[in-house]
Amino acid sequence: MIDFARYSRILPPAQFILLNLALGTGHFLVLLNAGAYLPMLPYISGSAGEAIGYVEWGQIDYFTAMGASMLIARPIMQRYGPKNASIFAYLLFSLASLAALLVIPYFSVYTTIRVIQGFAAGISIVPSFFLLLEYYRETEQKTAISLWSLALFVPYTIGPALGGWFAYVMGDWRLLFEASFVISLAISAIIWALLADWEDKAEKSRRAFFSSLTLFALFFSAAMALLGFFDVGILTDITSNEATLWQVFMAFLLLSWLFWLKNGEARHPLIDFSLFRHTNYGFSMLILCFSFMCFQGSIVQYLLRIQLIEGYTAWHAGLIFLPLFVFSKPLNMLTQKLIHNGLDPRLPASVALTAFAASYWWISGYARPATWETLIWPQFLMGAAMGLFFVSMTSLALSHIPKKEQVHAVDMLNAFRTLSAALGITISDIAWDLINDHEQNRLATPDPANAYRFSFSFDNLHLMHEKFNLQAALLTLNDLFYLLAVVFVFLAATVWLLRPDARKEPEMVIIENLGEET
Repeated sequence: MIDFARYSRILPPAQFILLNLALGTGHFLVLLNAGAYLPMLPYISGSAGEAIGYVEWGQIDYFTAMGASMLIARPIMQRYGPKNASIFAYLLFSLASLAALLVIPYFSVYTTIRVIQGFAAGISIVPSFFLLLEYYRETEQKTAISLWSLALFVPYTIGPALGGWFAYVMGDWRLLFEASFVISLAISAIIWALLADWEDKAEKSRRAFFSSLTLFALFFSAAMALLGFFDVGILTDITSNEATLWQVFMAFLLLSWLFWLKNGEARHPLIDFSLFRHTNYGFSMLILCFSFMCFQGSIVQYLLRIQLIEGYTAWHAGLIFLPLFVFSKPLNMLTQKLIHNGLDPRLPASVALTAFAASYWWISGYARPATWETLIWPQFLMGAAMGLFFVSMTSLALSHIPKKEQVHAVDMLNAFRTLSAALGITISDIAWDLINDHEQNRLATPDPANAYRFSFSFDNLHLMHEKFNLQAALLTLNDLFYLLAVVFVFLAATVWLLRPDARKEPEMVIIENLGEET
């Protein structure tokens, strides 16, 4: 039997177990909503009567709000305490999930609700983690960290499978939001009931907090404007509707300029740009964000295209990503241990990026349409790459960062990496359209007779058009992953330009785990 009294600092064993379950489930839930939504996109498109490109906005908005809110999560926690911040976050997430169910017929309102849901998800993570640590004995906090980090790979492994199960097996993608409403409401109630006697203490003045809130509003508006530019680009291929695109881009520039001025004048800046004086941090963040943008874009495109092109159900598409979990977490824990024992983090980072390249090259080589059983094998390699990648890149990014600045450095890493995921969805969709256009042209040119002969191989013009588009799409899928393989080979080489710091503090385990949140 496990002696839970040995782990708990204050609470009785039964209440301590319940608190662990509540906070762990909450962490699992907000990350699950990031991944489970993806395989359901074709089903949401059918329910809402909107094109896939427009439906993707709901996921882009979720990631954008989630990433930006990670910058304001700590000021909220410092002002109102981790307990109040956690209760507020899960209660807001619950209400947003319910609202999403009610406004599906009004899709523009629905995407706004997804913004609120993403905001609640982002501000729930840090306060919940520190609330959990508060109730563990100091000697047992490594156990809390290990349990918390189990949810790290949920958006990429269990998330797509569960989303596919809701959409196809259960037959209703709305079940994700129904479950989110009930579970997050229960979590907020459990936290409130268990910790009713514990009083949160404000560590930040009201004036400082509202200054941070103002900066967040400017930053978030600028981020939404930038993503809005690319969102419009999904629908227009950035070749038409130029007036709208210019207006959105000018709004982004204006909001960014205002944020730069206000942030520079602030006593407690939302983003400490002085961290970029450490070249290693800035370059590591660039590699991390660009890699994550490509990785997230690849997952979205793969989940979408094998449904829309190769005809797989959301359930089978989601199951393809389940093997990612086999090696990701064990290798993540092993890599963290080896790095803290002196291993150069550039080595696992470079191996991870090379493994990503190899898995993408493998995917690009399939003769499509491919059988489902053959599609799962590259995911084992991709899962191993994920396990090596996150911890090694976080370690590299935090090298040479002074101890007192590391927590804020991690917040920035989390925020910009999650924002990169949102950007990855939009850019990958635009890249898909451009590559698809190229393949369609290549099928018909440079010899126009190819198109002539192709058209005469079908008696039905509509059938010919469908077959032509299908063939171009199958080629595009392989082209996209071949291009990603080349990009990741380049990134694997650039990692060696970084300079790691061999010194490791014991508390870096906590900080680095916070740096692997999404």
